[in-house]
Amino acid sequence: MSDPQRRVFHLEKKSLKRVLGAAELFAVGYGDVGSSIYYTLGLTALYALGATPIALAIAGFVFMCTALTYAEMATTFPEPGGSATFSRYAFNDLISFIAGWGLLLDYILTIAISAFAIPPYIQYLIPFPSSVPIHIAITIAIIIGLYVVNLIGVHHSGRLSLILAIITILSQAFLILIAAATILNLPFIISHLRINVAGADWSPNWWEFLKGTAMAMVAYTGIESITQLAAETKKPSIAIPRSIKWAIVTLVTLYFGVSVVGLSVISPQELGTTYIDDPVAGIVAHFPFGGKWLAPWFGLIAAIILLIAANAGLIGCSRLSFSMGEYYQVPHFFYKLHSLFRTPYLSLAVFSSLACLVVILSGGQMLFLADLYNFGAQIAFFFAHLSLLVLRWKKPDMQRPFKAPFNIPLGKNRSWPLTAVIGAVATFLVWLMVIITKPDGRNLGFIWMFLGTAMYFFYRRKKQITIMGSLSIEKVKIPEYHPMHVKHILVSARWLGNTEALQTACELAKSFKAKITAVHVIEIPPSLPINAPMLKREEEGEVALQRAEAVAREYNLIIDLKLVRARSFEGAILDLLSSSDCDMVVVGARNKEMKQQESFAKEVQKLLKDAPCRVLFCKS
Repeated sequence: MSDPQRRVFHLEKKSLKRVLGAAELFAVGYGDVGSSIYYTLGLTALYALGATPIALAIAGFVFMCTALTYAEMATTFPEPGGSATFSRYAFNDLISFIAGWGLLLDYILTIAISAFAIPPYIQYLIPFPSSVPIHIAITIAIIIGLYVVNLIGVHHSGRLSLILAIITILSQAFLILIAAATILNLPFIISHLRINVAGADWSPNWWEFLKGTAMAMVAYTGIESITQLAAETKKPSIAIPRSIKWAIVTLVTLYFGVSVVGLSVISPQELGTTYIDDPVAGIVAHFPFGGKWLAPWFGLIAAIILLIAANAGLIGCSRLSFSMGEYYQVPHFFYKLHSLFRTPYLSLAVFSSLACLVVILSGGQMLFLADLYNFGAQIAFFFAHLSLLVLRWKKPDMQRPFKAPFNIPLGKNRSWPLTAVIGAVATFLVWLMVIITKPDGRNLGFIWMFLGTAMYFFYRRKKQITIMGSLSIEKVKIPEYHPMHVKHILVSARWLGNTEALQTACELAKSFKAKITAVHVIEIPPSLPINAPMLKREEEGEVALQRAEAVAREYNLIIDLKLVRARSFEGAILDLLSSSDCDMVVVGARNKEMKQQESFAKEVQKLLKDAPCRVLFCKS
């Protein structure tokens, strides 16, 4: 406990395949970040009114600063974990946990808010009654569906994401270009880009504008999704910065363009109230031409990309919990794999359930989800910026394949990028604004952080690992190690004597979720026919199998029972093994029996030698 740099040895396993390029990373990032416009535009307009394009531009600049920080840190540390990993290298495990736990909240809210935004867009394709209970019920059904898909293990397709990203980008670009050629009134828009002008309907005061800008920050969350794939990226030092630069240019341009087009056809008051849940579809529905077919089209692509974003949040939760679990920041059960599907079913179940709970607590209010979303996201972003600044100071000579630009020299080969300084200040101020102005986001956010920190302290103390220090994971390579899989266990059921062999078999069956069969062998002397009457021994065998069933039920196991006749114990077991799918045999005896019954010892020895599967012998 006292060693702040405690080393822990883990088995070295095969690393993830590096198969993703810049285009696939861009598609994943765009799918996560780009989906936000379909719900945050209305939230921003609610507060920023006519100055919505300015709020989005400012939030876009902060996003650019954050994205450049992630580009440097992810290429320096190309492994899963995002801001939690960055903070581990810059500070210690406690700070890393705080950043990671905030990021987990961000991912849970990504699932919740993306799924919550889908039903209003589906209504443009399939009309259905609109009410808060129906909206929440559909959202929960979507989250459960995503859980089932991820439980079964349908793999994410980078190429499919790229195709969908291209379709979405072209659709938004088409919308902007058509509007620019027909209905865009720039003088009208520019005349309303005013803040704190008395008597102007579209002019917010400074406080409302700042709240709108904070809401606009939600539109640019999700850049973590690119860095989570760093371990699966070919040439991460090139692909990650390139994909992030593409994301910056594409998202900032499209967001600003869509907001300008929107204010050309609909008032910000209506955008922030009537169409707060489906702002993009509301905009195209008000086009003076083509609105009847444009609205369903945008409803379709919005539903698809929001579904992808919700799924990305669920995948992000499992990846991040795995990374944190490896460093004993969360319990290892978060990444326990399903015996059939080999997927982290417990992790997926926990985070899907939490996303459903958040949707229920929202009461059908998008503002509630956005406020809570900002709480976790800004914690993660702030610590990412701070980690970069600390590492630039502590380790100026560290190899950095990509460095954030606009560096301020600090002497002795040290420098700080201006973008990281601005990003750290901005994200911290937005987080403070959530704390001050959003009681729901503040209260639930602090409850989340308190419960998580308490769990972290308790778990670390239980594992006797330092709380404030840095855990060092060292990989040990064991070529002969192979994961052991057991599907069917055969155990010898004794009439009298110890039950240790039977208990051991039950423990193993429960651990491996394996089938278990108990067998009692009636040995027939060679001088008698194999079917000679053996009433007493048969009764003893039935009692032995009854004992086996009773023990198995203590472990909540269903056990098959077999009573067989044979010339020898080992012969019966070997015959059963040759005609069944058993991959482990458990036999046992007391020490006294092994000494007194030499023949039994020879039988066990022959079984150990000739059995075609694992043999576990328990001597008590």
